[in-house]
Amino acid sequence: MQSTKGRPMKLRRIGAPVNEGCDIHGSQLAIQSLQTRGLTFETVVTVEKKNESEGEILHLNTLHDFLTRLKHEVTKTDQAGEFPLVYGGDHSLAIATIAALDNKNRGVLWIDAHGDCNTHLSSESKRIHGMPLAVAQGYGHPKLLEIVGSNTVDSDKILLVGIRSLDEKEEELMKSWGLKWITQDDIDINGFEWTKDQVKSFLEALDEIHLSFDVDSMDPSLCPGVSTPVGGGLTPDQALDLVELGFDSVHVSSMDIVEFNPVHDQGKTVELILRMDAMVQSKLNGECA
Repeated sequence: MQSTKGRPMKLRRIGAPVNEGCDIHGSQLAIQSLQTRGLTFETVVTVEKKNESEGEILHLNTLHDFLTRLKHEVTKTDQAGEFPLVYGGDHSLAIATIAALDNKNRGVLWIDAHGDCNTHLSSESKRIHGMPLAVAQGYGHPKLLEIVGSNTVDSDKILLVGIRSLDEKEEELMKSWGLKWITQDDIDINGFEWTKDQVKSFLEALDEIHLSFDVDSMDPSLCPGVSTPVGGGLTPDQALDLVELGFDSVHVSSMDIVEFNPVHDQGKTVELILRMDAMVQSKLNGECA
């Protein structure tokens, strides 16, 4: 099985300073914060406010427009032979990053405290950042499914890691779809080496993956720069190990790093993000860790 390692690719960072999917102040400032720390973005897709009507989802028209344009940028990057690394912004952007690449054999490694598998019918918050993985499978509001089109992901090609906060209806949906997930309790009970073995086994059965990393997968006492913290979680080193395992085990065709909220950070979360960016860059250059 080929890995991204050994297949040098040019990294293209795409900034997506979207906050409307979360509707909590701060994540829209992430790109600016990362730029002040030295990260350069070849493209930044900005939000353009649209007229909204009361309905089942907050900011639906605005996000439909934004996600459609972001999808185009990610597709264009892939077609140019470059690696799209998309920085949020909130996790709603994953609707675009996953839909942008057309490969029915592609899987998804989703590292997150949350399932993000609500639909417009199950969500109590009406926030789209809690829906992207449902939409990626073809479940959700018709206007969001327009963005995905035929580029859905099979449920048996998805693995969620670090889960520790699921809504009741959301968990019922996940079970009905046959999704696989590893909770933080599983990690704490069985150990991190066991966790890596489970992830590696999943990855090696796939041709390629999209890797989605939500910074709230980490323990907020160690990385507080998030909008929706949940107690417990991965350590920064464990998070880096899981992302590195992805690149070493299978071809990673795209990646997003989401939900960084600099308003709540104390100089800790941003350091992890910079380490992760450097590690991804080294993998794309074909370098050893």
